[in-house]
Amino acid sequence: MLAVHSWGFRYPRLGWVPHETTPPNPNSQPNRGYQNRPLRTEKPCSEGASDRERLAYELRKQRSYTTIYLGVERKYQALIADTEDGTTAWDTLKANFEPSTTARVASFVDDFFSSRFDVNEETIRIYSKKIVKMNQHIKEAGFEMLDILVCFQLIRYLPPEYDNIVQIRYRVRDEEFAVDDMTKQLITESERIQLKLKDENRVQSVTDAYTAGVKKPEENSQKQKNTATRSYGSGTVMDSGVRRNRKSSSHFCKYCKRKGHSEDGCFKKKESQDKSFCIENPGSNRLAEMKGFES
Repeated sequence: MLAVHSWGFRYPRLGWVPHETTPPNPNSQPNRGYQNRPLRTEKPCSEGASDRERLAYELRKQRSYTTIYLGVERKYQALIADTEDGTTAWDTLKANFEPSTTARVASFVDDFFSSRFDVNEETIRIYSKKIVKMNQHIKEAGFEMLDILVCFQLIRYLPPEYDNIVQIRYRVRDEEFAVDDMTKQLITESERIQLKLKDENRVQSVTDAYTAGVKKPEENSQKQKNTATRSYGSGTVMDSGVRRNRKSSSHFCKYCKRKGHSEDGCFKKKESQDKSFCIENPGSNRLAEMKGFES
């Protein structure tokens, strides 16, 4: 594991990485201590080189070995203590930290086929890159997988939105399965799906806004009708929560010359008839008063 020694500066140390796990990425943050490992791209100085060029070459060679030596934990420095060449030191560490064993290959293959595409945590581009990288680790461990198996793993656990392209890819011939082509098609399909979802959300928002704008005037007019109060010729007042019968507005009373009721239901006509009856028959009026008092 990586450890940090409490010196004057913090320097990440390369520790033991089990062979079952993925080898460390030299470009990642914890592994910057050995990212300047020898790449065998620089040739030794020629015989006609000047002393200054020879000195600069030796300094670069020593710096390469020093970077590797200081980037290893103290208990593993003994593995490269008998050499001063950066390339030899790196090959020694690689042979110990990344052994090409059957168990390591089996672990990589198991991780490869156990990978899943999580829509909530990664995109199809990241997932494709992860599958391709795991395939590269398997190749470096000494085992090469067929491209058709890598392509099947790419489309194996995709969500239902990708069923169209999955069905298309299953119809092609085996020799036409290529990892790069499959990755490009999946990325293109992912962008198409995202654009479709964006358009659907935009149309839905416009529809909701239009529906809300249409309902608002209707609700306001209905509210005004319900809250309006009107008085009629009979002296009654319409309740705010009760709607008036539309047929009653066509009635016209010939007795009081007002709309809203007929002559048979005119309250004034009935009142005048009662008064005239009481005047003509005083005894009956007295009898009616007595009946009303008893009731």
